[in-house]
Amino acid sequence: MNKFRGYISSRKLADGSLIDQNIQNLVIRRACENNNFMFMLSATEYGMKNCYLMLNQVLLEINKNKFDGIAFYSIDQFPLKENLRKNIYDVILKKKKKILISQENIIIKSKIDVEKFENLFSIKSLLNFCPKKLN
Repeated sequence: MNKFRGYISSRKLADGSLIDQNIQNLVIRRACENNNFMFMLSATEYGMKNCYLMLNQVLLEINKNKFDGIAFYSIDQFPLKENLRKNIYDVILKKKKKILISQENIIIKSKIDVEKFENLFSIKSLLNFCPKKLN
């Protein structure tokens, strides 16, 4: 059974929501169960804006083959900077690991998956600039 390290946030997500850590862990645990992955205790990111120290620690552990993948709570946890996302993908693809985006039930395990996810990520980012209602 694949072992997945959870990754949760202690700050607002990109969409502006602030989700309790216990809720994030419940969503990740359920997503792991639904995909037959073993859920490992989540790493909790620090609250400072644009801080990814815990994510980098999880990537180091992935590099050492301690886990088979990372289970994010949501797409809204991903770094907005493209070079940081690219680093995540590079580690995952090089080590033949996986990313589970729990809330959206997305699994990334190949270059094609990365391309599809990046398209979705771009669309979601652009939605923040769309009007909320039409007159």
